[in-house]
Amino acid sequence: MLVSDGGCVRVTDVDNKLRCIAAGDSASAAWLFDAFANPLYVRLRRRYGYLGSTEVDDLLQDTFLQALRDRGRVLIRWLDRQTALPGESALERYLWDLACGLATNRRRAAARSNVVSIETATPLAEGPRAERALLGRDVLAKLDACLRESNARTYLYYKLRYVDGLTPDEIAQTTGWSKKSTYKRKQILDEAVERCADRIGIA
Repeated sequence: MLVSDGGCVRVTDVDNKLRCIAAGDSASAAWLFDAFANPLYVRLRRRYGYLGSTEVDDLLQDTFLQALRDRGRVLIRWLDRQTALPGESALERYLWDLACGLATNRRRAAARSNVVSIETATPLAEGPRAERALLGRDVLAKLDACLRESNARTYLYYKLRYVDGLTPDEIAQTTGWSKKSTYKRKQILDEAVERCADRIGIA
């Protein structure tokens, strides 16, 4: 690592840059944001855009705050687990996983608080189409409430799969569940949906 009195300088590889962040070098911390913020933002907008631009902005900011807190402790922990020196693509994947993990935590917190989304709170226009939409929304709200009473992991799978649009493999990666457990959760959810549909009287 190349170091001067002013901090880390002329550092080119990811390993050294992350260790410079741990040493308190502000230029290396700025590099992390400059190099990865834009591509990460694009991916977050693609997956979580339905939450609104403000939520995506907050998620991006929280990701870098998490990465840089305590002088990049989580980055160093990740770095020390690597079997070879990581490149920028590996670091970008890690930051993406970190962002998805934060989004999952928000989903769990929202589920526990039973937060009403902006979309749900928005009044509908009048007319037959609006009435059908309102009835459909009411059915989904009843289904959601019924599923919330089931196993917490099953409800989380439902939210990640059918609200966030994650694939089963992405859910396994985001939650840390095994693939076998994740696909089993899909079967359990299907059974829970059938029971809830019978209970609330929908096809």
